[in-house]
Amino acid sequence: MTWNANDFAQAWSRAQPIDLYLEDVLHAVPNDEDPYAKYLVINQQRVKRLTQRLRLEPETEVAALNARAGTKWLILNEHWCGDGAQIVPVQAAIARASNGRIEARVLLRDQNLELMDQFLTHGGRSIPKTIQLNEAFEVTSSWGPRPVEAQELVQRVKADPERAHLYSENLHKWYALDRQQAIQRELAALLERA
Repeated sequence: MTWNANDFAQAWSRAQPIDLYLEDVLHAVPNDEDPYAKYLVINQQRVKRLTQRLRLEPETEVAALNARAGTKWLILNEHWCGDGAQIVPVQAAIARASNGRIEARVLLRDQNLELMDQFLTHGGRSIPKTIQLNEAFEVTSSWGPRPVEAQELVQRVKADPERAHLYSENLHKWYALDRQQAIQRELAALLERA
């Protein structure tokens, strides 16, 4: 089933404001029975570091201030997602810098698979996935799960059976070296399609 503006409006009404979502990540308590619990602790460190240290580039701030009023970012993510821990704090900073022109909210992917299945990446439910909506809840574009350069790196590493198990380590080294520059560039470009 293809979603319409009413479906997106309903999903938006269930979504959590991005800053509250990040607070939930920071205060979540790992459940030892959850196979993803080990990722939560490192993602909390990533979110805390980025929330404290991230400085938007001047070009990103201009893009945020020039965004079409009423732009909405509906983000599908999960607390355990390493890419989400690198990207969602940047999205929160851009939304804050927009002076109300951009509003960002987050839905948990695993509770919203019907929506996720409208925005697959190479057939997979890769997150974070950002669905950009206008004020009428029409989709203007989507982005994710990660910057193009990072996506290409992951595909290269996973294609090599001897290195495939190292993809996460390679990916997060890339994020550290890039310092959220590619994320900012690609999100600024996304806003041009609002």
